[in-house]
Amino acid sequence: MNRLVLFHGWGTTGRIWQRQTDAWGAVMEVLAPDIPAWDPAWVKNYLAGMSLKDCVLVGWSLGGMLLLEALADQKPAPGAVILVAAAASFCRRPDHPWGQPAAAVRAMRQGLLQDPRGVVREFALNSLAPDEMVFREEVIRHFDTPASPEHLAAGLDYLLRQDCREKLGEIQAPVIIAQGEADAIVPPAQARFLHERLAGSRFHLFLDTGHLPFLTQTARFNEVLEDILREGTGPEDNFS
Repeated sequence: MNRLVLFHGWGTTGRIWQRQTDAWGAVMEVLAPDIPAWDPAWVKNYLAGMSLKDCVLVGWSLGGMLLLEALADQKPAPGAVILVAAAASFCRRPDHPWGQPAAAVRAMRQGLLQDPRGVVREFALNSLAPDEMVFREEVIRHFDTPASPEHLAAGLDYLLRQDCREKLGEIQAPVIIAQGEADAIVPPAQARFLHERLAGSRFHLFLDTGHLPFLTQTARFNEVLEDILREGTGPEDNFS
């Protein structure tokens, strides 16, 4: 693998991957774009022209959902895909009880009209597990972005409507799932749902970790990433 591509989630920019760009930028090409539109077509266009078999693609949260959509039936497939705190359906459905209540997401969207910074800050703090508050100020800085309320609202609209479950069988790439055990945004049951339906996927559960394992558990997350970058696959399921 000679290229690492990192897709951020809602309320942030590509700068949230700074710890990974610092670790790998000197030895390979590392791309962490700011996503201008919550649209899998944008992801497809961004990746067009790359030799995907030489790429590790990482998608966190909403960025992971975009990757799932963009890579459905993609040929040739990328060398590996890492889904970090991602869900096939962010919101609950009658036959999918593990997501967030749609009413809570709609309340966030309504809150953007009066206090977009406050809505984003609350989401940022909810991304941390109770034992991770030492990262509070750093995480707030990453979420204190110049994104417009319209862009933030579009991201929430995507999370409300999108359901990628039917696309899981179309993913051709090796998939590694990285999940925080104490994630209050995307609970571990969402990751297990993906793991059970993505053939041959590997599952890494980070204990006492919230929605940001690549930031709050950088050393352990980068070990997983190193295994994939060096060998093309991760080790067997790991619960650490």
